[in-house]
Parts: sequence; structure tokens; C-alpha cells
Amino acid sequence: MRCAAPLLALVLGAGAAWGEERPAPEAEPEAAAPAEAEDWADDDWLFEDGPDPAERDDLEGSNRVIFGFNEAFYRYLADPITRGFEWLVPEPGRRAIHRFFLNLESPVLFVNDVLQLAPLDATRTLTRFTVNTTVGIVGLFDVASMLGVEGHDTDFGETLAVYGTPAGSYVVIPILGPSTARDTFGEIVDAFLHPAVWFASPAQQVVLRTSSGISYYDVEKQRLEALRSTSVDFYAAIRSAYLMDRDALVAARVAGRWWNEAEPAAASAAPAAGEAQAPGGS
Repeated sequence: MRCAAPLLALVLGAGAAWGEERPAPEAEPEAAAPAEAEDWADDDWLFEDGPDPAERDDLEGSNRVIFGFNEAFYRYLADPITRGFEWLVPEPGRRAIHRFFLNLESPVLFVNDVLQLAPLDATRTLTRFTVNTTVGIVGLFDVASMLGVEGHDTDFGETLAVYGTPAGSYVVIPILGPSTARDTFGEIVDAFLHPAVWFASPAQQVVLRTSSGISYYDVEKQRLEALRSTSVDFYAAIRSAYLMDRDALVAARVAGRWWNEAEPAAASAAPAAGEAQAPGGS
């Protein structure tokens, strides 16, 4: 989980569709409709979901500036700290610390599971948190996975997506990195659901957040370096990789909800019914 970033306002726009009877030869009013729809799409840039990642980056100018700042931050501060972390703590210890922070996020996962009406996932999350916090020594060891209770990941951004909120424009958050308008708002909500907000002092929260960030960066650093070394435009590569990965995760989460699973079943039942009636038809 990433800490809260400045709130981006989510403004929902609604367009009205209308029609009127007109003679068949007069097609001018119909030709004007696509242009008007295009104007609405241009105005509603916050919720644009184009197939091309560049089409979803309406803030590219400012995003590239923030991306440059983040690169300098990672190079001159995060990298040296992470190298020191690697030198001081052997890999098994670093992975145990990473598991500790993952376990600490379980309450956030549980709330989102409940909000997404996913009782099985909520039960698994609660079981994993209970087992790993007790038998697994505050999450340092993933005993639940050893017992066959596998984990999953979700957040409030996915909760919003489950209920139909579009992703919105691609944004780059200072220090935290790539996100979208919807997920930025989701990260703020998740930050307030985190146990550290309720049980730790401000100083302790800073230590926890910083340590968590170092742990996550330590895990992802090699992937980032591999992408950087093979990219002509690292900003565009990160943008494409993030949006593709995030879209796939959100789509899988949305499709997994029971009210969405019912739609394909109904659609497949309709052709079957038609085929059954065919022999008796005229």
C-alpha cells in the first residue's frame, strides 16, 4: 500500500441523449451527434479509457516533471538506502520483513473484500491475518500459505471499479509513482483504513511507512532496472506497463463478482434456448 497523495477530485459528467422524427433524406442532425459526443469525451478527460496508454495521459506534461523528480529521488536517496538495507539484512530477513508489512495491510484488504461483497475472500483474508499474526509471529512467516490458505490483493480503487467507477486519467504521484485518478482516491481511503493510522503515533507511522516503502522497493527494484535498461522512453514504458497490469488486475476483480458472473451465463443460455426451439419452428 502506498501512503496518501493529494486528492484528485472525481467529477462525474452525464450526457443527455435525445432524438426526434425527421425525414429520411435529412441526415444533418444525425451527423452532428457524433461531434457532440466527441466534445463530451474531450471535456470528460478525467474518465477517459482509451486503448492507447498515451490517450489516457492527459496530464503528460506535469506527469513527466513529477516522474523526473521521482527518478532523482530513487537514484540519490532510495537506492543508497536500499543498498544499505541489502548489506545489513540477508535476503531471508528482508523477505520476512516484507511479509510483515503485507500482513499489516490485511485489515485494509478485509474491508475492501466486504465492500466488494466477496465473502470467501474476506474469510480467507481474516483467516490469514489471524494465523500469520499468531503462529506466524506478527506476519514474519506466511504459515497460512503453508496450510493452503492463499492470499490475494485488492484495494479501494478496485472497490470503486467493481461498482462502475472508470479509471480516469493516468497520473504520477510524487515519490509514490504511477496511478490513475480513481486509484489515487482509493489510495487515500486505504491509507485511512491502515492500522498504523489508528494505533501508531505520527512518528511511528513515518517509520512504518518509510520501512514499508524500502521493503517494497527492494522487492521491485530488479524489475524496474530491467525495464529501464531496455527502454528508449522509460516514462512511456512505465506508463504502459502500469496501465496494462492494473487494467488486467481490475478486470479480473470486477469479473469475479457474482453479479457479473451471472451475465455471461444468461448470454450463453439464450442461444441454447434458440437451438432447442429450432426443430419445432417453421
